This record gives sequence, structure tokens and C-alpha cells, in this order.
Amino acid sequence: MEIHHQQQARSNGTIIGKSRLGHARVGRYIVYVIMAAIAVGISIYFYAPKPVDKAANKNMSLFLQNKISDIDLKLKNGDSDTDLATRLSWHKSNAALYDEAKANTDKNIGEQTETMKKKMMQVQQRDFPQLRTAYVESKREALNEQHVTIGLAGDHQEVLTFEGKMFEPKQVQEDFMKNIYGIVNDLRFKKVVYKWSDAPDGRHNYEIRSKSDTEI
Repeated sequence: MEIHHQQQARSNGTIIGKSRLGHARVGRYIVYVIMAAIAVGISIYFYAPKPVDKAANKNMSLFLQNKISDIDLKLKNGDSDTDLATRLSWHKSNAALYDEAKANTDKNIGEQTETMKKKMMQVQQRDFPQLRTAYVESKREALNEQHVTIGLAGDHQEVLTFEGKMFEPKQVQEDFMKNIYGIVNDLRFKKVVYKWSDAPDGRHNYEIRSKSDTEI
């Protein structure tokens, strides 16, 4: 009897073990199916063609056309009467619109974006040398009071120069650069030169990694 009970217990244990193993396998299969379904869902979300937002494209096309007309007007009439900050902001807004539009896949918007790009390059080539000149003129009087002479050099007024004995300490140059770096970068200066004497070592150049005048 004892042997019979032991055999039956083993048999029951084997059945229970197999049953648990079967449940575990089923559970794994369910997990695999769920993971596969999630993967398919992610693929559909990211790779399926997105519906075209015709209203948004229509608005973008209108914005581009208005901006192209605005640039044409500036190319024709100039913009010398507007203050420096407003003129620089105008160029930044052009670039922001261009960056947004160039990602659009609509054929008509793509053509408008290319047209806008060409006109932006034209107006930037004309305006940025003027803007750099205007900046220098706006600072001349205040710097003269500090015995500092500000000037321009380069074929496109892309080199900003400061001359004064105060710039001999390197720390003064570095502090001055921190104060003006933002604006000289926005105005696309390529170099800032500090001069404090006529000696061979009486000047120091700082290169500026700014955009070119034709770069959007």
C-alpha cells in the first residue's frame, strides 16, 4: 500500500509539474504575442504615412507668400530708417519661418521655400554689412568717452576693431568679449581685434564662428 501511495504521489506530482510547465509556456506565448502587437503598433505609428493637414499647408503657403513679398519690398526700397534691433529681428524671423517651412513635404510649399531662400540670401548680403556698420556707429560716441576707438575692417565690414590702452590686460579683453559676443555673433562678424599699442605684440585677435551673410 505504501508503495502504491508513493507511486500515485509521484504520478500526481508529475501531472501537476507538467500542468505548471504548460501554464508557464502559455504565459510566455501570451507575453510574446503582446510584445509583437506593441512592436507592430509602434511601427504603424512612426512609419505609416501621416494624413496631410491641408489647412496648415494653406496657412504656411500664405505666410511664405507674404514673407516673399515683404523681402521683395525691402530689396526694392531698403530699410535704413529702421533701428538696428528691429532690422536684426526681421532677419531672425525670416530664418525661423524658413526653418519651419523647409521640413514640409508639400511640393508647392517646397517651391515657395526655395524662392524665399534665394531672396533671403540676396537681402542678407546687402543688409548685414550695413547692420555691422550701424552697430559701430551706434557705439562710437560712448566708447570715445572711454578713450576707445571702434572701427571696421574687411571687404564686407566683417572685422570689428577696438583700440585703446585699457585692452592690454588679457582679462579686460575676455570680459569685453563676454559682453559683446551675443551681438557680434548675431551680426555675423568674423573677427574681433583688440589693439593697445603699436608694438608687434600690442594686439590680439578673436575669431568668431558666426554664419556667413548668405547662410540661412
